[in-house]
Amino acid sequence: MKVATSAIRRAAAVAGLALLAGACVPAGIPETVLPADITYACRRGIVLRVVRAPDGSAATVSTGDRPTRLPRMDSPIQEKYGDGATTLYLDGERAALIRDGVVVAGPCVATNPLPVGQTMQPEPAGAPPAR
Repeated sequence: MKVATSAIRRAAAVAGLALLAGACVPAGIPETVLPADITYACRRGIVLRVVRAPDGSAATVSTGDRPTRLPRMDSPIQEKYGDGATTLYLDGERAALIRDGVVVAGPCVATNPLPVGQTMQPEPAGAPPAR
């Protein structure tokens, strides 16, 4: 019984420390700022060019063949575009292009360093709005 109580107390202490650590996170998180026009160098010598719409709603991608316009999709990574057959993943200085389940270009790395900016963390659920 003592062992179980001790383990529970340790788990509660760890959970409390995790909550405190979360409260100490800075206001902004560094995140790569994606420019409107990005060129990536990919495996096998493929060059991937991405031109993002000014409003972020779509991206036009090309690998030397005809350009393909893809609408933006919800994604936990920085940006994802796709039309069902073709999917473009952009995550900071990295990218990948997939068509019909086959990696066409990837892994890819931006040919020029991309700027880094601060993004705001979302407010915790139920938190009063910041003033």
